[in-house]
Amino acid sequence: MIIVFLLGVLAVGTLWEIFYRLQWAKDISVKLWFDTDAVYVGQETKLYEKIENRKRMPIPVLEVGFHIRKEIDFIDVENTNVSDYLYKRDVFAVLGRQKITREIPVKCTKRGKYTASDADITTYTLLYRKHYSKKFQTTAQIYVYPKMTDVSQIVTMCERLLGTQQCARRLYEDPFAFRTIRGYTTDDPMKSINWKASAKTGVLMVNTFDSVQSQKAMIFLDVEDTGILKYEELVEESIALAASVIRRLLRQNTEVGFAYNGKNGQIFEPSNNKKNRIVFERLLAEFDKEDGAESFEQLIKRSFEGTFSRKPLSEDTLLLFLTKNLDCALYNCISQYGAERQTLVVAPVYRGQKEARERAIKDFVSKDARNKGNIYVLVKEVER
Repeated sequence: MIIVFLLGVLAVGTLWEIFYRLQWAKDISVKLWFDTDAVYVGQETKLYEKIENRKRMPIPVLEVGFHIRKEIDFIDVENTNVSDYLYKRDVFAVLGRQKITREIPVKCTKRGKYTASDADITTYTLLYRKHYSKKFQTTAQIYVYPKMTDVSQIVTMCERLLGTQQCARRLYEDPFAFRTIRGYTTDDPMKSINWKASAKTGVLMVNTFDSVQSQKAMIFLDVEDTGILKYEELVEESIALAASVIRRLLRQNTEVGFAYNGKNGQIFEPSNNKKNRIVFERLLAEFDKEDGAESFEQLIKRSFEGTFSRKPLSEDTLLLFLTKNLDCALYNCISQYGAERQTLVVAPVYRGQKEARERAIKDFVSKDARNKGNIYVLVKEVER
């Protein structure tokens, strides 16, 4: 009798395991997503885990695992392991027709594009005798934009140089900045006549517009770090400075162009399209130093002898170069193409090295015969 009972238990257990193996993953879904699609370095956001079991059969033990680059810092470190990546595994007991959503606070410590990858779910049979796993697709992705840093000194100099340019230019009317309607004079062009208003009043009337000034800036960013000694902090500071300046200038309705010597060598001509800010920030977030960089001199030459030879920059465009690699050869290259425009060169250095760097730069700047007082060099200190 006992043998029959044990055989019955074994048979039931075997049938249950077969049934469980075939049915456990049916009508179960797991979804990961971030609370927002983009944040800035140092900001916090949330990662959500959602497990839904749409069948009646419960899942006593369901383990959800994924990994992500370790620069994404989980504030709650429970069930996490860190090596080259940050691995997280959470265990749930899911009843039939139940939905569970878990909120995971995260802090973004470094710029980049992050995706929760290699996601899988695992379950166990009775007494943990066997386990079954299944991979699932995840769309949990977030951009961490370069940090917002203080660029007040740089922007003040840009505004001063842009103001110098604008004082020498004649104001022109913006056809989109309508002001009022007035009577026609012999000095007005025919195209400015408002025919509807003229028909109503019986006399010729013309549209008038506000006068505006167009401000343009072309930003060149150097991310090259190919020497024996690496200066990652200076490269990251250069990226943060470029992103912060772009944000400030676009908010001030300045037409901003951008080029950098990363893997994506696209050159953006000056434009006041506000959507460009997101394009530039995503480019900088995706930049990986392991992909290498083009020579900054080569980028400058390619820009002016290629892109800007076909469609020249206007003479009132401010040139802004951000580079930690400023030496005599690079300065001469910048001077060659910036001799006719207001030009600002920003050179990040570690704190305590500013005076020595300024003396070295002053030595080769003073020998530049092309400099007509329009090329300025600003040395900016960076914390190690």
